[in-house]
Amino acid sequence: MKIQQTVWFIMSKDRTFVAKGTPRNRHLVRWDDPKDKKRFLTYTTKGKAESGFKVSGFYGMGSINGFKYGDDLSNYLEPVEVVITMEFK
Repeated sequence: MKIQQTVWFIMSKDRTFVAKGTPRNRHLVRWDDPKDKKRFLTYTTKGKAESGFKVSGFYGMGSINGFKYGDDLSNYLEPVEVVITMEFK
C-alpha cells in the first residue's frame, strides 16, 4: 500500500540547505549530508512554512552563501512543496 502526502519544507533558494531539527532547536543543514540524523521540519501549508523563517532564525544561517546577520531571511530561504511517498509492505 502506498500513501502520498504533500508537505512544505523550508529550503535555501539554491536548494542546498534545508530546515531540520525540532521546532525549538532549528538548524539549516545541507540536505545531502549523510551524517546528519536530524528530522526534516515539515509544514502543512505554504503560509506556515513562510512564517517559520520570517519570524525566527536558525542555527547555521551563516553557512548560506552571502548571508550576513541582520539580513532578511526571505532573500535566502523559501517554502518548497514536497510530495512524500510512503510504501508499506
